[in-house]
Amino acid sequence: MKKEKKEKKDSSEKIQRFKKRWLVSSLNTAILIAIMVAIFVAINFAVKKIDPTPIDFTTSKDYTLTDQSKERVKNIEQDVNIYFVGFEEGSVEYKLAKQYNKANSKIKVELVDATKNQEIAKKYSASNEDPTVIVESGKKSKKISSYDLVSYDSATYKEVSVAEQKITSAILNLTSGKTPKAYFLTGYTDFSLTTNLTSFAKYLDDEVLTYETINLLNKQKVPDDCDTLIIMTPTKDFDQVTTNAILEYIKKGGNILWFNGLYEEEKEFTNVNKILAEYGVKKFEKGMIYETDKNKIFGSPVSFAPDIEENEILTNVKQSEGTVFFTATKINIDEDKLESLNVEETDLLLASEKSYFTKDLTGANNGKGDQKGSFIVGAQLVKTLKEAKKAEDGAEEEKAQTSTLIIYGNDYFISDFPIQIGNNQIPVISLFNNADVALNSIAYLADNYEEITIRKGYSDSQTTFTPTEQEKIIITVIIFAVPVLIIIAGVVVWIIRRHRK
Repeated sequence: MKKEKKEKKDSSEKIQRFKKRWLVSSLNTAILIAIMVAIFVAINFAVKKIDPTPIDFTTSKDYTLTDQSKERVKNIEQDVNIYFVGFEEGSVEYKLAKQYNKANSKIKVELVDATKNQEIAKKYSASNEDPTVIVESGKKSKKISSYDLVSYDSATYKEVSVAEQKITSAILNLTSGKTPKAYFLTGYTDFSLTTNLTSFAKYLDDEVLTYETINLLNKQKVPDDCDTLIIMTPTKDFDQVTTNAILEYIKKGGNILWFNGLYEEEKEFTNVNKILAEYGVKKFEKGMIYETDKNKIFGSPVSFAPDIEENEILTNVKQSEGTVFFTATKINIDEDKLESLNVEETDLLLASEKSYFTKDLTGANNGKGDQKGSFIVGAQLVKTLKEAKKAEDGAEEEKAQTSTLIIYGNDYFISDFPIQIGNNQIPVISLFNNADVALNSIAYLADNYEEITIRKGYSDSQTTFTPTEQEKIIITVIIFAVPVLIIIAGVVVWIIRRHRK
């Protein structure tokens, strides 16, 4: 009887110990789960609070706002709203745009459902069926269709994102006190923005400027809002009306960007040469440059990479991939007349010392026997019209009035002229930094120095990943900190259980 009572007592004590251990174990497990949940919630809260830049595996960094855009928008003082109507939260464009707010808190980015936000939808005639980005600042706004946020890469035959260029351009256009304007002279050249310069026109669309074509024979005057007059290789002489209009434009301090290709025969353009002579530039001769330096040649001796001289217009181009010219001609400067014309000349681009200028366009003699380089193929000429006034204390009281000509001895390099790269044909303007040479020249002439840069390139099929400092911290937390916290939690639980035994 006593034995049975003892056994029952022992059994009861075992059950009680088991229940106690089970409760302790369950409590520890619950504590561990609670700690893990708390860690998970804390990490999610921190990540949401930080709103880190997405880890970008694309070569062209489609998810990453470039430093150039950050610099351009960081000092904007006006409020800017960017509405993404009809876009998904995970879209590339929306994730990219959110980074504008980090660069400048004045810029707000919002995802809009047109069915729920009738005010925005009605105000801008926007719908979810036609995704649209609306950039708004004060009473001014600009709509960008989702179709305009992508372009076509002729080199890879792939659709590529130009969202950053479009959105940055829209922001700056709306917040700039003055938007630069360029005019493209028509009526005297075989080049047109709608035929063989369509890629150039597309690049201009992405810039912080506006542009128009102009026929001076009809207008008889260069408009007062013209910051840059663009002239392409004349195939006939200027009429007197056009000549007088351009001369008057120069006298008022107007700036000109001139692209001149080779001539297959001698041209006697009296009025064209009169304009060039204002800056000390002689007439263009028949002939082209033939390069013999193998390190400069791009496929053919008539296609070469010119040397880029130190200058603020092409500094970024020099530090990047450079540029390549096709069938270039030389620019002849009348050095003896520069002083009397009050013109200061700066070399921008030069053919190598091993190059030749040949009138034999067949290339039969490989350029040998003709004039030997190096030749000027890009130049800046600043004509001082009115000297700066100095105050008694020596400070500048009134700035000098100048007219600047930037001239290149090539036109094909900014054209749609196709070139074979592997199995694909691409327009030469898309090669290296060809587009940047032209666009930076326009920006310089318009005093728009923020636009003197290297634009974001197109995508390709390769992917690379170089994490930013913020991304490194997040990755470190995920890889190291979380496991360490789990180990610490396990040790704490083990110590608690051991002390209770």
